[in-house]
Amino acid sequence: MIVWLILITQQDLISGIREYCTDVDDELIKRAYLFTLEKHGTQLRESGDPFFSHPVEVAEILISLKMDQDTVIAGILHDTIEDTDATYEEIAECFSEKVAKIVDGVTKLSKFESSSLAERQTENFRKLLMSAASDIRVLIIKLADRLHNMRTLKFKKKLRRLYIAKETLEIYAPLAERIGMVGIKDELQDIAFAELHPEIYKSIKSRLKHLYDVSENMISSITEEIRWLAMNIGIPCIITGRLKTPYSIWEKIKVRNISFEQLADIMAFRIIVDSIAQCYQILGCIHRNYLVIPGRFRDYISTPKNNSYQSLHTSVIGPLNKRVEIQIRTREMHQIAELGVAAHCDYKTSGSQKPKNPNDYRWIRNLVSILENTSNIEEFLANSKTEILSDTVFCITPKGTIMSLPRGSSALDFAYAIHSDVGNHASVAKINGSPVPLRTIVENGDQVEIVVDPKQVPSQVWEGYVTTIKAKTTIKKFLNAFEKERITMIGKSNFYDCIELYNIDVTDDEVKGLCKSLKFESPPQMFYAIGSAQLTMREIIAVYNEMKGMNLDLHVVKKQVSSTSSEDKPPIFGLPDLPIVPVTCCSPIPGDKIVGVAIDGIGLEIHIEKCQTLPERGHEPNAKVLDLAWSKKVFEAGKKYPVRLYITSTYEPGNLSEIATVIEGKGGNIVNLKIGERCDNVFQIQVEVEVTDIAQLIMINATLRSVPFVSKVDRLCS
Repeated sequence: MIVWLILITQQDLISGIREYCTDVDDELIKRAYLFTLEKHGTQLRESGDPFFSHPVEVAEILISLKMDQDTVIAGILHDTIEDTDATYEEIAECFSEKVAKIVDGVTKLSKFESSSLAERQTENFRKLLMSAASDIRVLIIKLADRLHNMRTLKFKKKLRRLYIAKETLEIYAPLAERIGMVGIKDELQDIAFAELHPEIYKSIKSRLKHLYDVSENMISSITEEIRWLAMNIGIPCIITGRLKTPYSIWEKIKVRNISFEQLADIMAFRIIVDSIAQCYQILGCIHRNYLVIPGRFRDYISTPKNNSYQSLHTSVIGPLNKRVEIQIRTREMHQIAELGVAAHCDYKTSGSQKPKNPNDYRWIRNLVSILENTSNIEEFLANSKTEILSDTVFCITPKGTIMSLPRGSSALDFAYAIHSDVGNHASVAKINGSPVPLRTIVENGDQVEIVVDPKQVPSQVWEGYVTTIKAKTTIKKFLNAFEKERITMIGKSNFYDCIELYNIDVTDDEVKGLCKSLKFESPPQMFYAIGSAQLTMREIIAVYNEMKGMNLDLHVVKKQVSSTSSEDKPPIFGLPDLPIVPVTCCSPIPGDKIVGVAIDGIGLEIHIEKCQTLPERGHEPNAKVLDLAWSKKVFEAGKKYPVRLYITSTYEPGNLSEIATVIEGKGGNIVNLKIGERCDNVFQIQVEVEVTDIAQLIMINATLRSVPFVSKVDRLCS
C-alpha cells in the first residue's frame, strides 16, 4: 500500500474558504477531496509527486483569489473527467449540475484527433472560450491550472517547456490581464520569460536585485515623502513601492529600444485612498510638487479598461530627483485591480454566475460569436491573439455611448462593433464631424458617426481596412455568400443557355430529377457546381439522355458558356454605379491610395487620398466619401496613366534633353512639357508623363532627383 504525504489537507481548504465566506459546506469539500484522491489513485506527475497534489494546489490558488465554494470544488475536480474514469453525469450526481458544467468547460478535448498541434491547441481554446462565455469561472480555473503547471514547468522536457512557455506568453497571460487578474498575469509572464530567454532573465533579475539592495532605503524615503504630502492635505492613505517585474522591464527595453541603464521608470508606487474625490486631490498635490513627465498621465477612473480596471496613472520626477510611476486608486478599485473578476462577481452573496456589469466580458462573447461563423481554426487563433493582446482605444457614438476597440482599429471596425448590419452597409464615416474614408484609424476620444446606406455592401478591399476579428469574419462571411450566389447564377445561366442549344424545354421536375441523379440536394447546388467548373454540361446531357431515353449529341456542348474566371472585373474595387467625373486636382495611378467622392446629380470623382482638395469636396452638399482600391488586374493590363510632375532645375545646356532621357529610360512616356518662368538661373518644368503604376513613378522620381542640376521633383496633387 502506497501512502502519500499530502501537504494540503481537507481542513486547510475548508479553513481557507471560511476566511472570506461563512456559508461553507464542509462535507461537500471533503467529498470532492476524497473523490479526486480516489479517482487519480496512484497517478504521478512528471515531478514524481502524486497527481492529486496538482488539483489541490489549483484549489489553493482559487482560495487565494477568494473564489466561491462551487469554483473551489470544480478546481479540485477539474482533471477528473480528462484523466480518470469519472464522467460528467457522475460529477453532476455527486456534487451539482453547476459544478459538472464548470469542470466540463475546463476539460481539454483529449480525444480530439489531429496531427496538428496548433489545431489541437485551437480546439481547446475554442472550447475554453465558449464555456467561459457562459460562466467566467471556467476561465479563472483554467488560469489557476496553468499557473500551477508553470510553477512546476522545470520537470518537463526541454521542447515541451518551450512550447508551454510560448503558449502561456501568447494566450494565457493576456487572458489573465483581460479579466483583470494582474498578479497571475505577472507570474505567468515571468516564468515563461525565464524559460524562453534564460540569459536575459538572469541578467535583468541580477540587476534588479542589485538595484533593490542599493535603493531599498530610497523606496522607503520616497514612500514617506509622498505620505507626508498626503497628510498635509488631510488625506489618509496607504502607500507601497516596488520595482517592476523582469518581463515588464524587458518589454519596455524592446519597445523603446534602449538599454537597462537608460530605463528610468522601473520604480512604481501605489497610493490607496478612501474615495474617488481623494484620488484626484492626491493627483493634484503630486502634480503641484513634482515635475510631470509629459504624455504619461492616464485617467482610467473616468474611462475604465475593458476588464473594469480603474486607477489614475502618472509619472513624475519625484523625491530624490528619481523618475517614478505613481498609481492612485480607491480600496475597491485596488481589490478589482488585484483580483480581477474574482473581486466584482457576486457569487459569494447571491450565487449568481453573472458579473455585475453585463458588458465586462463582451469581448469573450464576441469571440464566441465569431467561432460560430469561421471554419479556419488556425486563422481564428491568430486573430484571437491579436484581439486579446491589443491595447484599447475608446470612441464615442453620436448618442454618447462609449465603444472600446483594439488600438489600430478603423472607422469600419467601429461600425461592425455597433452591429454587423451597420458594418455591412456602412457608407460614410464622420470623425468629429468631418467625413473620412472608412479605413481611417480611430483615436482615443474620437466621436464617430456611421452613415448607413442599404445599397452599400462589403467589397473585397474592406478586408484590408479592419483589424478586429468580428469585422474580418463578418466581411468574409458576406463575401463568401455573395461569391457563392454569383457563381450559382453563372451556373444557372450556363445550364439554360446550353439547354437552348438542343431546342428542348426542361421542366422544373426534370431539373430536380437531374439533381437527384447527380447526387445534388437542390438545383442551386447543381448550378453552383456548373458555375465553379466542377460539373460539365456534357455530364448533365448524358444523365438527361439516360433519364429520357434520348440520344442527344454530347458534342453540341463544346465548352461551358461562361465561367467565373471569364468575367471582366472592373479595375477598381468599390465603384458605385455612377458616371466617373474627371478631376484636374490630382491624377490617381495604380498603387495610389484612392478614395471616391460621390455627388448626387454629378457623378463620382476619384482622388488620391492625400489630395488637398479632398476635404473640401467631401463637404459638398449630398457628397459621400467612398473607399476605393485598385484591383490586381489593373497591374497586369500594362495600361499607361498620366501624371503631372513639377521639376525645379538650374539652367544648363542640354538639361531638357537629359531629363527626357531619364524619364524615357525608366519606361515613362512624355506627352506634354511646359517651361515655367525663369528666376536667377532657376526655372520650373511642368511635365506630363504616362506611367503604368506608382512603382514606375517612384523610380522615375528617384532617378530625376539624382541628376545634379535637378533640385526638386514634386507631383501635382492639388
